[in-house]
Amino acid sequence: MPRPLLPLLALLALAAGCGGSSGATSGGAAVKDVSLQLDWYPNPDHVGLYTAIDRGFFRRAGLAVTPRQPTDVSDPIKLVAAGRTDLGISYEPELFFAQQQHAPVVAVAAIVPTALNSIITTEQGIATPAGLRGKTIGVDGSASTNAYVDTVLRTAGLASGDVHLVTVGFNLLPALLAGRVDAIAGGFQNIEGAELAARGLHPVVFPVDRYGVPGYDELVVVANSERLASDGGYRHEVRAFVSALAAGTSYAKAHPAAALAVMRANSSRDYRNALATSVPETLRLLDTTSLDPAAWNRFGRWMQAQGLLKSPPDGAALVARP
Repeated sequence: MPRPLLPLLALLALAAGCGGSSGATSGGAAVKDVSLQLDWYPNPDHVGLYTAIDRGFFRRAGLAVTPRQPTDVSDPIKLVAAGRTDLGISYEPELFFAQQQHAPVVAVAAIVPTALNSIITTEQGIATPAGLRGKTIGVDGSASTNAYVDTVLRTAGLASGDVHLVTVGFNLLPALLAGRVDAIAGGFQNIEGAELAARGLHPVVFPVDRYGVPGYDELVVVANSERLASDGGYRHEVRAFVSALAAGTSYAKAHPAAALAVMRANSSRDYRNALATSVPETLRLLDTTSLDPAAWNRFGRWMQAQGLLKSPPDGAALVARP
């Protein structure tokens, strides 16, 4: 779940190199080390990535991919922009924030090509967002989440004063389970929603893109646009990464039991209790279609209309085909 992007300018001044060596071999062929900064701890959103690693799709493409966990969810964009990691995984809104700071980053593939951010409740009498009138909603405190809530409420015919928002940070699920709030916003339908389902609580889930928020790519692979323009070797590596990721995602969808086993071996312990529910739910949402510049333009205009961006965005400029 994204937080506001931290300042990039100091990092952009760094000249640190990131690329790994090419000394490793597989069957006599050189393998290029590729560093990948994750958005969060390993979880079902990364099922295509870890399947591609586990089944050797990256290795056969000549890549040795090393995922790294972040200290903050803003790390991927900062480090890719500064040239301190080859690739990152981040959220579409974060790239628009980065564009406002003139950071050299672009999306080259989708990890999860649909909105996961949702308003979730366990109250069975609520069938539509209009039923949230008078309820207390726990939010993570990010400007993006607040904008999602405002749009969903407005689409449902509610005003902001018709609900009570409480900032609970990243303790969304504990706040809901403890009864401190009636619903949460900022949780993911395939993570928090699946966790609640695994507990037998029958969550009611309202994905934000079904209630006024333009469709967007929840998680994307981020590359350095300056390196793409100037470094043919980097372009080749990124292209190979995207192709292998697509192959891993397709394999995971076709072999859900194998995908579940991969995530049981790789997920952070925070997610393991619900993997049997969350991995199939995630696989259902995945595909390998290309990023759509027109859709990015629509989402960027929505962000500006919500006051999230100070200057006009260029969504198409944030999408690249390596």
